[in-house]
Amino acid sequence: MRYLTELSLEAFVTAAENVPYQQINSDLFPNVDLWVRRDDLLDPIISGNKAYKLIYNLLEARKQGKNTIVTCGGAWSNHIHATAAAGQRFGFKTIGIIRGEKPPVFSAMLQDAERFGMELRFVSRQKYRQRGGQDFIDVVGAPSSCHFIPEGGANYLGAQGILLLADAIQKTKPVDFEEYWVACGTGLTVGGLCAKLGKKSTVVGVPVLRAEEQVEVNTQKWAARFANGSCDLTIVRDAHMGGYAKQPAPLLEFMEVYEKYTAVPLEGVYTGKTLKAITLNREPKPTAKHCRKSVLMIHTGGLQGRRGVLFK
Repeated sequence: MRYLTELSLEAFVTAAENVPYQQINSDLFPNVDLWVRRDDLLDPIISGNKAYKLIYNLLEARKQGKNTIVTCGGAWSNHIHATAAAGQRFGFKTIGIIRGEKPPVFSAMLQDAERFGMELRFVSRQKYRQRGGQDFIDVVGAPSSCHFIPEGGANYLGAQGILLLADAIQKTKPVDFEEYWVACGTGLTVGGLCAKLGKKSTVVGVPVLRAEEQVEVNTQKWAARFANGSCDLTIVRDAHMGGYAKQPAPLLEFMEVYEKYTAVPLEGVYTGKTLKAITLNREPKPTAKHCRKSVLMIHTGGLQGRRGVLFK
């Protein structure tokens, strides 16, 4: 397990370029030469695409002399968790604007965030819907001198971090992949990857919530911003398995078998659904093994979320 021990772009790039790739040899994927990029191992707490979306935001906050980071999310937000951990590690005060009324018992993720030193402020769902507005900071009473990071880290600086991830993949990939698969919520990660990796290969986004149309719009927006031309993007439909954080028995059974034979841990909100979608969207090929498509699934981390749903 690696650790992001210093807030510097050079150190982060080095860590990103040393993330391991794991080839998956399993009957679960008989028609795919499947690899997993283990960004869950980038850091035990600040992991996956959350780390990439934070790095430039944190560097900019430090550059501007802002010692308070404000962001927003739900009670099981991986982004909230990663931001709180990064704030503790790198010396920032953090404030989390949490969707919904304050519960009598905090989720395990919010308990972690509070232990990391994050101040939690709960707002009504109606007020939370204003999070995309310019006056949201004033609405929730956050300090105007803070550095604000949108929900899920979906801003320009977050996108720059995803481009860094794409650069690391291009530099370190063990084979030339024909497809890159990744879960998507805000669409930023898929859009940023598509801008760079979608020139010669297909980038496949797997929406994990019942809003595929909006996710696709957001993904196209981010891809167009950086692609300087077209990129090959596919959005998988009906892979959310009932909606955000819904984890029906077939998904959990698949994850249990997958982990048993690969030793790669999953969580059911993002990575489990992405791998399940790979099995459902791959037509059997009557040809030989050497004709299988080479596919890379990017592990987006967030394994602390397993406590919320997988191991109730």
